[in-house]
Amino acid sequence: MKKVSLLLSVLAWIFYFYPAQAQVTIKSNAEFRIDVDVAQFYGDSTQVYIELYYGIGENILSYVRDSGHYTGKALMSLLILKDSIAVSSKEWLVAHEIEDSINSVRPKTLYGMQTVDLPPGDYRLTMICQDVLDSSRKTTAILPLRVTGYPTDKECLSDIEFCTSIKTSVNEQSLFYKNTLEVIPNPGRLYGTGLPIMYYYTTVYNLLVNKTTDSVIVRASVLDAAGREILVKDKNKPRLYNASVEVGTFNLSALRSGSYLFRVSLVDTLKNIIAKTEKKFFVYKHGSMPDTSIAYSGAIYSGSRYGIMNEQDIDRAFNHVHYIASVAEREQYSNLTDLKAKQKFLFDFWQRRDTDDQPMINEREEDYIKRVEYANNQYSSGFREGWKTDRGRVYIIYGHYDEIERSQSTGESNPYEVWRYHNIQGGVEFVFVDKEGLGNYILVHSTHRDELHDTDWYKRYAQKMR
Repeated sequence: MKKVSLLLSVLAWIFYFYPAQAQVTIKSNAEFRIDVDVAQFYGDSTQVYIELYYGIGENILSYVRDSGHYTGKALMSLLILKDSIAVSSKEWLVAHEIEDSINSVRPKTLYGMQTVDLPPGDYRLTMICQDVLDSSRKTTAILPLRVTGYPTDKECLSDIEFCTSIKTSVNEQSLFYKNTLEVIPNPGRLYGTGLPIMYYYTTVYNLLVNKTTDSVIVRASVLDAAGREILVKDKNKPRLYNASVEVGTFNLSALRSGSYLFRVSLVDTLKNIIAKTEKKFFVYKHGSMPDTSIAYSGAIYSGSRYGIMNEQDIDRAFNHVHYIASVAEREQYSNLTDLKAKQKFLFDFWQRRDTDDQPMINEREEDYIKRVEYANNQYSSGFREGWKTDRGRVYIIYGHYDEIERSQSTGESNPYEVWRYHNIQGGVEFVFVDKEGLGNYILVHSTHRDELHDTDWYKRYAQKMR
């Protein structure tokens, strides 16, 4: 017992005079967000090679002091779904070390990339980023991805990769090394203040298919919100190889803040466009008046329709997209309390779903809003808005029916409607019954594999009791 007491006394004496260096965790107050972008390249006859780029601001992470350094980590996960089935999943850590105090952190971005081979089809990509030192700081990026195969009988181009820099390199171990170049991505697609030079990377395929000419013209152009070419560069490319990398730069210093379209075209000797690829990018300059288009979501999103909404309107607008929002997105939004955060969230929600790369308008967003308006005009019942009804929901999700069968109230049956869509899953139908005769049609049966199925619907709901 005396020995134990003596040992405890010695330990107490050691810890008193030589205390252990306590780890100090410094949490960030910066908005927790990541930038994500995707580019597709030719893989083989059955697969497309996908590069997924991401950017994390080093100032959004929490850091712990350890031996004079500050270390932060982000836990990353990627899930790719096709028809609600996981086809690929990955998880990895992004670690970052800062020499000096966290207070001196510059707005630097940590870039990364993941690759995957996918056959043609429609996919849904979900990337989650979580602060390892503060699990409450977490963000999710969701991107729809349509993978299309590349033809072999005519000239074509890969997607465009926007970059912060491209330079020759012999470091084949670099994550960003390809074709003798080190290509650092710009997943935010944002240029302007601090980054006035746009670098781009794409690949031309099947140059040897057409042997009637010795070369082809590669035209790179920047288009404004009205679709006008405001910057253009032409370059002659000899048909020496079947595939050839095309890289270049544009100085964007003269452009105002706003959204633009970048296009790379292959032009023949008769000035005909034989192939093209295009993609949106954004310019933000301090003190610059924005262009007429919707601005970059992370910097000047306030120019959009959502940037001027009050809290009641923005909540209502998010309720309208409930049918297409993911569980993670609905959970994220429910945790937001700041109006600006809600405005930006909804703007980003539609930017992620804007796949047509037309700078003037997000066609998918506009089409969805028109469907909501139509549902409210046509299917409202009593005090219930049309978008909340079963017919309104089906219309918003699947669009206008190709064929409709209506049955009025008779002595035998309640009113019902059968909507038929010829181009969904080989042909589907939805059956709605107004059981009370008050105009409130409820969905009672559908042949769509993801909807309610009840082949005995007529007897259960439509047939009147005798």
